[in-house]
Amino acid sequence: MASPSEQHDLHSSEHEGQLARFTLHSRTEILFLLRAIQKRKLLVNLDLPGSRQIIVTSVLKVNESSHTLILDSARGDALNHELLSGKGAEFVTQLDGVSITFATGPVTLCEYEKLPALRIALPRSIIRLQRREHFRVPMPIANPVRCIVPALSTEDNEPISVHIVDIGCGGVALADTSGRLGNAAGRIMPDCKLLLPETEAIVTTLEVRNSAQIRLQNGAFQTRLGCKFINLPNDMAAKLQRFVMDIERARRNSL
Repeated sequence: MASPSEQHDLHSSEHEGQLARFTLHSRTEILFLLRAIQKRKLLVNLDLPGSRQIIVTSVLKVNESSHTLILDSARGDALNHELLSGKGAEFVTQLDGVSITFATGPVTLCEYEKLPALRIALPRSIIRLQRREHFRVPMPIANPVRCIVPALSTEDNEPISVHIVDIGCGGVALADTSGRLGNAAGRIMPDCKLLLPETEAIVTTLEVRNSAQIRLQNGAFQTRLGCKFINLPNDMAAKLQRFVMDIERARRNSL
């Protein structure tokens, strides 16, 4: 039986494999995507690490010769100060229902067509995810993150506390050692509360899509439930996306 640390390593390796499948490294493909974003004048979020601010901008020019991307400047001195802090940002937008994201690195001020603008380096890689392809980020084993599921019956009227194994923008995997959740695929569980660290709780309906019984090292059994978010409200989806990006950014910075 694998130890918890070995299980976590396997989970991390699986996550790395998933992420690699959605990462583009071809300069031609990267330039094509960025020019499509520019041509369509799509709104872009610059998500600042360690900040609750999300700056909305757009791509003004893809400059292949200088290996830079020119963005519309932020509105407000405070936002520009945060952008120019040297911490970099996360570039996030949607192109035909596909999420386009990459870590920007340092942001600098420049001038474009006689107006203030922002300049970043062209990315060497881009993560390109369709909604149905959202990858999952593993949650820490040492400090488990909980999900509170409301009581499933009048006979068993206490809320059920379970651990979150991994999470993505499309769903979540839960670990239940109480046996109270059962393992019925298709079960709908409304008003589940995801107690994610450093953000407000996310309340959503979960649909159980699959389950598995796992024997732990101490001999006890655990039920793993793969769940899909049902009608996740837009504000909750935005919080979840930010949380997933923060976890992924921290993982990349630790490499």
